[in-house]
Amino acid sequence: MKENKILKLIHVAWRERWSDSQWGINIKNVLPRGVSGDVYNLADCILQQALIGSTANPLVLNYLKHSLCAHLVSHAAVLKRIAKYEHFERLYCITSLLDFLDSVITGVTCRTKTEEAILPGAVVSLTSWLMQVFAMITAHYEIHRELNSEQSYMLDQCCLVIEKVIKNQFLMSTLYVGCHEDPDYYGQIRERYAAIKTSLTNSNFSPTHPSIETYLHQLAYVDVHHLDMHLLDIQPKPEPVTYCVQPLLTVDVLLNPCNDTSYYVAKMQMVQRLKKFSNTRLFYEIVRAGFVSLSNVMETTHDTMWGAFTFFKVPQIIKQLQALNRAVGEQTPNDYIPEVVEAIELLLEDKLLLDFMDSKCSCNIIEYLLNDWTKQHLVNDMHVKHFAAQRESTSVLLQKRDASAQAPSIINFIIRAEVPLSGVLKTLSTDYNKVQEALLGVLCQVLVGNSFDLILSVATVEGRLKTFVSRLIQCNENSKQVPGEMGKASIIRSTLFDVSFLMLTFIVQTYGSDAVLSNNGDSFFEKWVRECMIERNKPKNPRNMIVMCDENIVDELLLNLSKPEAQLKNTNITWQDICLNLPGVLYQVLIAWEKETLSSADVKNILDNIKRRLFSFSVCATSFLCAYMCSVKENELLKPLNLIQQFLAPPSAEEMSSQENIKERLGLSFQIIRKMQHDVRPTVNPKSRSITLVQNLVSQTPLMDQFQDVWRTVNENGWLPIRAAQILESLLHAGGPAWLTTRLLEEILKCKYIHDMMKTMDIVFAILHLDIELCTEALLTQVVPAMIQNRQGEDIDEPHLHVLARLCVYCIISAVETRHYRNFSYQKKRSRSHDGDDMDLNNTVKMRKINTDSSDNSSSNDFLGDGNLFSTHTSTHLRDTPNQLKESLQNSIQYIFKIFQQFLQTDKLSLKVYFVYQFVSLLVECGQERVRLVLNLLPTNLINNLLKVMLTDQISVGLIARLYDLRTSCGRQAAIADLSLWRNLKLKEHSIHL
Repeated sequence: MKENKILKLIHVAWRERWSDSQWGINIKNVLPRGVSGDVYNLADCILQQALIGSTANPLVLNYLKHSLCAHLVSHAAVLKRIAKYEHFERLYCITSLLDFLDSVITGVTCRTKTEEAILPGAVVSLTSWLMQVFAMITAHYEIHRELNSEQSYMLDQCCLVIEKVIKNQFLMSTLYVGCHEDPDYYGQIRERYAAIKTSLTNSNFSPTHPSIETYLHQLAYVDVHHLDMHLLDIQPKPEPVTYCVQPLLTVDVLLNPCNDTSYYVAKMQMVQRLKKFSNTRLFYEIVRAGFVSLSNVMETTHDTMWGAFTFFKVPQIIKQLQALNRAVGEQTPNDYIPEVVEAIELLLEDKLLLDFMDSKCSCNIIEYLLNDWTKQHLVNDMHVKHFAAQRESTSVLLQKRDASAQAPSIINFIIRAEVPLSGVLKTLSTDYNKVQEALLGVLCQVLVGNSFDLILSVATVEGRLKTFVSRLIQCNENSKQVPGEMGKASIIRSTLFDVSFLMLTFIVQTYGSDAVLSNNGDSFFEKWVRECMIERNKPKNPRNMIVMCDENIVDELLLNLSKPEAQLKNTNITWQDICLNLPGVLYQVLIAWEKETLSSADVKNILDNIKRRLFSFSVCATSFLCAYMCSVKENELLKPLNLIQQFLAPPSAEEMSSQENIKERLGLSFQIIRKMQHDVRPTVNPKSRSITLVQNLVSQTPLMDQFQDVWRTVNENGWLPIRAAQILESLLHAGGPAWLTTRLLEEILKCKYIHDMMKTMDIVFAILHLDIELCTEALLTQVVPAMIQNRQGEDIDEPHLHVLARLCVYCIISAVETRHYRNFSYQKKRSRSHDGDDMDLNNTVKMRKINTDSSDNSSSNDFLGDGNLFSTHTSTHLRDTPNQLKESLQNSIQYIFKIFQQFLQTDKLSLKVYFVYQFVSLLVECGQERVRLVLNLLPTNLINNLLKVMLTDQISVGLIARLYDLRTSCGRQAAIADLSLWRNLKLKEHSIHL
């Protein structure tokens, strides 16, 4: 009914030649107050009457323009209606529509929710229509090889409209949103573009507009990168010096030495994205980090670990990174990687570091490194000669030094340790019944000197530690006591049981049971670890150990152990049963000694009898005593401590000569016992080097003083020493993530210059990886909100806010990706058998071999052969976008977003508001699609409120378009709402300037 009235009014207006103002007055009499003309298809009615004949009616088109200006009709409705016009043979009508578009296209806006719903589709339809017009003209030229004046003018106008669309960021962003609504329809636009391109090529036609082909391509393949985005990077190029790679690797090697290569690759890829590093720069930073860390360590264990990491793990990290970052179809030389050569060139500029490493390792470290890398085709012989020549003068000086003053190079031992490791694994995999004596000799030889440390380090970085552990467990299982076995066979079996048990216990102490054992292993050793072995940060209940004991076995053991040495007799109780029932024995001894029913001499006799059986028994007894000490009062510690000290008393010379291989087993058992004791009751001056592997929670020095001391070292060096990382890990456990994070952020706030802030932020970011998930949650829920709210304007202002926002974003990205990769690793572990490291060869790649004849074929899934790439599944996963957030991390992000909403309950621009803007902008800029799950948590009105407070010059359409998941209707709706608000604010700002 209303449409008929509108049509009649148009007829009257045309007959009486109404002016625009007359039209406006009269059409308002027809439309109800407050109702848009779109409800009654006003745009459709006007265009129907304007385009009846072969020529458009300019007067009626003016009525449409006036209706647009008076907001009687929406731009969306008009564009949608124009796009429906299909009479392309009416050149003058098409030309008039193009002229009309030329006059209104730059003013397109959106004012209501109804308009927002249809505008993206309308812009897509208009783009398709413009493509059709252009395609019609090019097709005509392809056939007739000429254009008349009307067609030339139409082409020029079409190009002009297309150019205005391209240069209008609001229209381009709306088109970008619209192309996600109906991908199939948008695909037709690309087909039309392909047809236009073919016509232009076939006809050799060059439009007068110079950039029209580029514009058409942008319309057909609109991308988020076509949308402007104000970047917050202080340095648009990668920073000249980075401080996060070395600390990050230090933390990872300290906490996760057993992780496969893909874990480190994922971390380095994250750094590469955040820092915008090229492959060359990233490779240089990784190699340099290895050298810096190796130059600092003094302890043999970490010396061998970092040496093995630098020489064995780093090449594999580089190869995987190069394979992941290589463009599809890119050809690279077969015998070297160009980026590695460029990275070594950069490394040679750091002469002080290389000179120190040459001196420490007693060799030309570059030549030594590259000689090994030639076997893996990272460099070739020509490069080795070239780089060695550049370091020749330093090598000559080293050779002139007094040979007696040169320490033997740990690097030589590390490289040589790979062959013994393969030999040990090969021997362990041989039939146990055939090689018992040879196996005992091999395992005892491993315990001589620091060979065990070397082999463990190489096995760890090569990913063969779990294979080593699983085969040691099998050896221990095979060595369990057989009833009735006597003589030499029994002695060999018992010694094998003892050696394998001690080696396994030492490995679990060093790396943690979670890292080296399966969750549900049913072997004797795995059961003992789960139920009886005390581990750092994994306390055991001594009462549970006692309850598990068999009373009959405990009584028999007490009776037998209480006798003098000369009266000891062989018992039918197996070694493994003794290990499990010693807690009951020691508990009874402690009670009897406390009640004075046993004298000190009796207690000593029992302990001596335990010691002289197997050294494993001393370890099992100590584990119970340490657990017991954790559950009693301070005044009850003396007796269990005395018992442990008795186990550490050296045996007599006669006892030392009575058993074979006693020295190596005794030394290893002493290390294990001291480490257990130190974890419970740390001593001021520990005697064993194994004790210094970790810093304990118990200390007489206040936490703040410890932190200040360690931070002073880190800040002065500009990198993270191993010892500092250990202390910081202990401070994290002692003070909690919120305490440590607060202390670290305080150090950032003390900096006065941007360079110092960014340096400190990088180091802090790496340190937070001691537990990135917990630290990120503390950062978002406790530390940053309190700092911003309580200390704004005091010592927190720009650029401190920018650095804090960047740190928060870095931590969120890392926490999300760490969770993503851990889920993947967990799925891989669950899909394997216990010894899957050397069985699952279909989805793994082969390890390089230094000596083919002596190498063991068992390897982990993370090693690369010379011509092979790592698992395609792994490669794809590293590129995937994370698809799950940990619940606690999600809650933390939602919490800080709620805090942001409180900041935005104002119309004044403040530092709090600017922090919100920087946080959101950096989240998009640094995380891109990989933080989509985080962006999906943004509250509905957060960006809307932020737009109302911030200047529109800083919040660009590129940022808004990247914030939302346009694959969903909710995401598109939120995006177009914010874009429309941005457009209206922009127009308002422009009108004020006018």
